[in-house]
Amino acid sequence: MAKFKKVASLIEKKRIISKEIDDLQNNCEHLNKIIKSIKENEDSSTFIVRCVCRDCEKIIGMPTTQELNKYLNGR
Repeated sequence: MAKFKKVASLIEKKRIISKEIDDLQNNCEHLNKIIKSIKENEDSSTFIVRCVCRDCEKIIGMPTTQELNKYLNGR
């Protein structure tokens, strides 16, 4: 039973942290955009390139072709 309580406690902490992150991201103005390679989803090993807010790490869009080429060429 101790493992069940520990798991339940960790899941609750994860939920609280996720909500706090969501609140911070939703209140961010996303003024500092960067192009970044990120996991397609939490369980994936596939990476995708997206525009991400440098301050809050929220995905804020798709890079333009020009931004993507600059990112891929390392400039």
